[in-house]
Amino acid sequence: MKLLPGKAQDVKTQKDFVSFMEALYECAKNNEKEVLLYGDPMHQIHNVETDYAWQEIGRAGTKEISSNTGRRRLNIIGAINPVTFEPTILLEEENCNADSIVRLLEAIKKQYINAETICLIVDNARYQKGKVAQSKAEELGIDLVYLPAYSPNLNLIERLWKFFKKKVMKNKYYEDFETFRKAVELFFENFSQYKDQLIKLLNFKFGIIKAR
Repeated sequence: MKLLPGKAQDVKTQKDFVSFMEALYECAKNNEKEVLLYGDPMHQIHNVETDYAWQEIGRAGTKEISSNTGRRRLNIIGAINPVTFEPTILLEEENCNADSIVRLLEAIKKQYINAETICLIVDNARYQKGKVAQSKAEELGIDLVYLPAYSPNLNLIERLWKFFKKKVMKNKYYEDFETFRKAVELFFENFSQYKDQLIKLLNFKFGIIKAR
């Protein structure tokens, strides 16, 4: 069984937005002064996420792994560049809000200080669409572009978060929160080692969801 957004936009709206993104991508690919980014926070709970695992043939019983309480979480607030595959990442324990997005925008501007245009594609979360975020984006010269409603399938960073979970969270037990946080930090510190995998993953082949 596969989960799909219950209120997906019509097919034409999604396809039109894909065409729009492709045009932005071509501009960014051909001009290093034009930057295209996909952004979104991920709220990662400090707990094991179970997945498939190898087990010896004929061995009875279920493979077990330790777990935590899952009471603490780490907010990973980030953006990914589909041309250079460079991330912009902030780690915060407080709930994500407009101030968190402001800090992300400031980090993006610092990272791409020489860019002539910066386009950040995000979803319609209140803290990303509110006046605080929009005012800061305008001040920094960052264009916020909002995805069609209920269209996570069109946000490339969702694929990055899935990849992150596979590498860091699936069937991984971290005894305490600091060990967990360090594993997250190491993933992004060594991000370049995954570039070959990300090139295949962060492509512009978007699945279109048919509204039900």
